[in-house]
Amino acid sequence: MHLNYLKDFILTDKRVLLRLDLNTPVEGGEVVNDERIIRSLPTINYILQKGGKLKIISHLGRPKETKKDQPEFSLDPVAKKLSQLLNIPVPLIPDLDNTENPNSGSLILYENIRFFAGEKENNKSLSKKLGSLCDIFVMDAFATSHRAHSSTTGVVHYAPNSCIGFLVEQELAVLSKLRASSIKPSLAILGGAKISTKLELINELSSQMDFVFLGGGIANTCFAAQGYSIGNSLIESNMLDEARELVSKKNVILPNKVVVSNSVDGNPRITDLQSINDNEAIFDIAPDIVNELELIFRESKIILWNGPMGLFEKEQFMDGTKSIAELIISSSAYSVAGGGDTISAASKLGILNSFDYVSTAGGAFLEYIEGRNLPALEALKLKALE
Repeated sequence: MHLNYLKDFILTDKRVLLRLDLNTPVEGGEVVNDERIIRSLPTINYILQKGGKLKIISHLGRPKETKKDQPEFSLDPVAKKLSQLLNIPVPLIPDLDNTENPNSGSLILYENIRFFAGEKENNKSLSKKLGSLCDIFVMDAFATSHRAHSSTTGVVHYAPNSCIGFLVEQELAVLSKLRASSIKPSLAILGGAKISTKLELINELSSQMDFVFLGGGIANTCFAAQGYSIGNSLIESNMLDEARELVSKKNVILPNKVVVSNSVDGNPRITDLQSINDNEAIFDIAPDIVNELELIFRESKIILWNGPMGLFEKEQFMDGTKSIAELIISSSAYSVAGGGDTISAASKLGILNSFDYVSTAGGAFLEYIEGRNLPALEALKLKALE
């Protein structure tokens, strides 16, 4: 993939517009998880050290466009956290009409880019405005690279120069390894609620990787497609034909025992697939599945994990996800975890730092591995050819 890289440019006294993903959880006016901010620091520090006049843009949540009096979506808590981490002032600029540039080696943070009209529509006027704010545009928000928005894609066409930052460079290096992996044997572990949102991913990975293990609601729909009676379990009845085709593949593996209960607050019990009562639902995979999978995990050289194995938010349905996660990190394989719920589960278990790589992206992570073109990267590729 031909792209321009941050280190290709002389940054001294240049106006640098940096698109980051600072979409972090905020409670009571404070950032409660600064993982995405921390992952952005290498790019920020490099630009500052090289004497760039740094301007940062990001979104936070899904505010109503053009309405700026939405304090719950303000980047003010992010500015304060970033200031703490960098140990320098981080002024929050409320609008894009403020054309005052920071000094060389200093920075400003613009207010939530989704407050501005036209961001999600990739509005030409807003894209031009963003392009006029800089000499160099740096895209370092891989998690939003699948969105054709003004701050991710449109700005590329109007900025004098554009490139990717260190985080995007790192994400592409790791995920490209997965996308066309020559490292064998390889294993993908996929969970989550809906098979419909991951069907393309499962099909793609089942053709690329040696083994694909399915859990969560995805597995439930596959069980139903196999003819099992699974009570009140979450399934997608309109996806049974697709699920039937999936489970016919020799390298697709399903759990043979699950954790069921008559409610999300009920007592769990482990059972095989033939013994689920009509008033019960599947909420997790049986944790002792690891005994059957141990050989595959031990022999795998690369493992991708996306999606929890059950309703991990409830303590009584956490064990399946925990068992799989522990099996991954205890293996000698190169391990990659990605997706919001996956990261939340790993964080809850206190093992997030035990993976070889954790992708900051959700939708972009999945779409890239599926082989789709990401709009922001496509725009950057075209820019690199100019």
